[in-house]
Amino acid sequence: MKKLLSIITVFLIILTSAQEKISLNKGEITVPIGKKILLKPEIKNNKIISFEIVKEDNITQKVDLFDTLENFKKDEVKDNSIELTFAEGFMMTSTMYVLIVIQKTGKKLLFKAKIRLKGNSSYQSTSIMPAISNSVLVEQWKDHIDSIILYDFELN
Repeated sequence: MKKLLSIITVFLIILTSAQEKISLNKGEITVPIGKKILLKPEIKNNKIISFEIVKEDNITQKVDLFDTLENFKKDEVKDNSIELTFAEGFMMTSTMYVLIVIQKTGKKLLFKAKIRLKGNSSYQSTSIMPAISNSVLVEQWKDHIDSIILYDFELN
């Protein structure tokens, strides 16, 4: 009986440690695949110095990019919110990994990113386009990515 309990405990520890969580470190955010988060940034001199997570959801199904773009409603809200979705997505028959950014700062949001491919322990830089306020930015990759680090946020 003790062996069975030990095996179950070890299995649960491994399972729990394998599930990555969102991590915030000053103006940097690490997002594992399958997350949608709403952030409230702290802004100082047009730089984002920290974040507060307002809402966090798990994404269990692939994101339909046509649906995302078609159902986006542009408005004039400037509440400084930033919504990030990092998940598997699809467009027609193509599957990809996507970062969807919707921000409402009233300014252009510039930032940098590093991705970690599945099976790797290190991150590599990747290019990211600026995100225009009250619009949808979709970045996509064919590689299997398990997490992304976003950093050096600046409003222009």
